[in-house]
Amino acid sequence: MARLLAEPHWDLAAQSLVDGCIDLRQDEDRVALLAAVCDGLGNQLYPAFLRILAIVGQHGDHAARAAVAGALVHAIRTGRLPTGRRTAWGASPATSGVLGYGNTRALGPLEYLCAWHAQAEPAVAIGTQSFRAGAQAVMDLVSAHPDARLLYCEKLLADVGDPLGGALTRQTREALRALATTWAAGASPFDASASFLASLAGRPERAALSRAWQPMSC
Repeated sequence: MARLLAEPHWDLAAQSLVDGCIDLRQDEDRVALLAAVCDGLGNQLYPAFLRILAIVGQHGDHAARAAVAGALVHAIRTGRLPTGRRTAWGASPATSGVLGYGNTRALGPLEYLCAWHAQAEPAVAIGTQSFRAGAQAVMDLVSAHPDARLLYCEKLLADVGDPLGGALTRQTREALRALATTWAAGASPFDASASFLASLAGRPERAALSRAWQPMSC
């Protein structure tokens, strides 16, 4: 099982992902690289994959962000966006740790962050500051490619229109719809993430952080 180092080399991992997406010439190979990084970490460390994406979005120049976003475009178009699994909404506590079809659902980067903030138990949820930092960084990354933002918004709107998926509560789906609609209309990642939080207004603050995710200060 993959394990994080005591002091993971986040910047090196992000640079390696960028270098691979630039050096590989075929879209299929770039998507395979994304999948290899995500699968190598495994489901429990999917937040670490999100952090790598966020570092590229937050600290990468336009060429770096565009290279990774281009790989995400092909991944979205072919239905292979790297995902992490979270307990399905309504799953019983007794079965929530079992990675069976009926108990977990696969979520892409933004959806995962939204569910992690809005639906996780307070002890393991990410707080508002970390959610906004992570979501904005991922959206900054995606926005570097001319097609990626609109494709991702289309995917998000299709996902939230399917309540039978079981991954998100109605409140989370409506908040994600607000994010996608605002972002698709040209709003900044800051405003799009704010629209998600505004839709969740009235929920208790969730301040606890996972080990794999700290406020984006690196």
